[in-house]
Amino acid sequence: MAVAEQALTQMQDFQLLQKQLEAVKKQNIAVLGDGQVFVKRTANGMIRSVKGSVTLSEQSGDIAYIYPKTMTTSKGFNKANQIAGLSIITPEKLQLPNGDIVVNPFPMVEPRSGSIGKVWVKKMAIGYSPTGVLVVTSATLLYDVRMYFVQDVLKKVGKVAAAGTLTMEFGLNIVKETEYGIFVDSGDPKRPQAFIRIDDSGLGILIELSHPDIIKAVETYVQKKLFAERNAQSIAERLVMSKHPALSNIAYVEATGPDKAKVAKVPVVGFVHDFNQDQLLDIAKQAEQGGEIVVNGQKAQVIDAGVIEASAEEMMAERDDEEVVHEAQVVDATVTPVPDAQPVKPVTQFSTGGGLW
Repeated sequence: MAVAEQALTQMQDFQLLQKQLEAVKKQNIAVLGDGQVFVKRTANGMIRSVKGSVTLSEQSGDIAYIYPKTMTTSKGFNKANQIAGLSIITPEKLQLPNGDIVVNPFPMVEPRSGSIGKVWVKKMAIGYSPTGVLVVTSATLLYDVRMYFVQDVLKKVGKVAAAGTLTMEFGLNIVKETEYGIFVDSGDPKRPQAFIRIDDSGLGILIELSHPDIIKAVETYVQKKLFAERNAQSIAERLVMSKHPALSNIAYVEATGPDKAKVAKVPVVGFVHDFNQDQLLDIAKQAEQGGEIVVNGQKAQVIDAGVIEASAEEMMAERDDEEVVHEAQVVDATVTPVPDAQPVKPVTQFSTGGGLW
């Protein structure tokens, strides 16, 4: 009796499997390569949708672990977008919060140092959601290099007391004041200090300029200035892709593996479209103007993230390939001894021209 029941169950399972297989055939689903990518075809054989699994690697820069979460970087999003098929648009102009219309991207150069202090950039992502709905995402990003520097220094003095302290401006023995902060007389010429102003209340950070952690923060600050425009665009592209339903599920991922070598596997669904460049630009223009967008008889959904300031975590995670190489060269130059080098005399006077603070 038990054998007969088992045979009946197996037959039912087989029949169910046959029905599922027939359903798959009717949908014209095919498997590509190693079975990691599935495509769905239309009646005339054209690929309509793609479903696949993407492996993101920390070593490749696809993801970055910033306690306590693992963030997908712009590199990781671009990798996943090979399946999702979103089109990234950079409008020619963008509107600042004060109403000014400027070129996009818009780097703001500091008059004294001649270096970039902030970058405004706007990006848009156009493509289909996993359910086949046309979606346009948009965001305007502020990349504030100085604020990143302030946060970086604040973290360092919070961990190492000898690097500096959070304090008020009042009562400090001021030597020189620049556009960004104040140089302070510590009473010891071998210990040059500076006060980084955080806001107009007088709150700021008193730092030891000769401390290794502060020197490292300044090196990072300079790197961020050099590659500000590139990194700002990368973060903005990551932002609009992370807001799009096709890739919103991979903004943060569950990664496994050892430190600096974590990996994450994420599912991605993409819909193939045949929009040309002019059509994409037209869709982007309609989205900027507001109102309803109808493409090929289908109403598109618009998701505007508004104005967002790049977080310290995003600025830390996003590094241009050339920036990584440049940073390595700086580190190498720092640790390489110079033959017959003369000792550096303590700095007792400070110039206000083009200073960091």
